[in-house]
Amino acid sequence: MVLSPDDIHNKEFSTKLRGYNIDEVNDFLEQIIKDYQITLKQNKDLQERLDSSEGKLKYFNELKDSLNQDRKSTRLN
Repeated sequence: MVLSPDDIHNKEFSTKLRGYNIDEVNDFLEQIIKDYQITLKQNKDLQERLDSSEGKLKYFNELKDSLNQDRKSTRLN
């Protein structure tokens, strides 16, 4: 399961005697959420660029195949 920023934000921890400082934990979780949101956006952007590049690659491979086919048929004539 991939965590969302909301999952991190809404995570509750129980407290015990001599436990962690709640404010420090919350501040750290807020920083993690911000960094995680940036990482998710970067991942999405990279996926979009990859999809676009794969589309272009497919187009140029089809163009290359077409040109090769035309060249072969020109040789035969």
